[in-house]
Amino acid sequence: MKLIKIIVTFLFLSSCSEKYTTFDEYLNTPVKFAKQKISYPTNDFSITIPKNWFWKVEQYDTKQILLGIDAIQTDKATGFTKIISIQKYKSFKNNNDLETEFESIKQLTDKNSLEKIVESGKSKSTKFESYFIHLKSDTKNSIETITLLAKSNENKVFYLLNATCQKEDNLETNMSMMVKCLNSFEKN
Repeated sequence: MKLIKIIVTFLFLSSCSEKYTTFDEYLNTPVKFAKQKISYPTNDFSITIPKNWFWKVEQYDTKQILLGIDAIQTDKATGFTKIISIQKYKSFKNNNDLETEFESIKQLTDKNSLEKIVESGKSKSTKFESYFIHLKSDTKNSIETITLLAKSNENKVFYLLNATCQKEDNLETNMSMMVKCLNSFEKN
């Protein structure tokens, strides 16, 4: 009888744990959307984003981030914002290989982010070699972020590719769309 109570308690607790859609599930969820291919002005990289999204080249106040873009769409009715951002940056810890840089970024994220890491690791499904960090927050206006880390063609220089969406904003469809955009990333 005591064993049955333990099993029932375990099943109850495990069924109450928060479920989430994984990075691979987002990447493999079929979603159709109109696209446009954009390139950084120096042709450093290109990426496909949803058609009619506003995008701009970002200027940074730090020498660490070399260049970047943001692609943004805000729903006028709900006020929810979706963001895709790409930054090319110098390694924060002078790393040269992708795996070591991933471990450094993961530590920084775990220590400094308000979001919680729900999964991370080497990407198995992307078109290019990368690592990913999947984050979620549990605030009133909670967000979900997926970050891909890719090596540039330069020593000690990497790309961060981010997709961020509010959980209340048709999350599965929007995040699937944005992750597909991240997967279209091409270094030139």
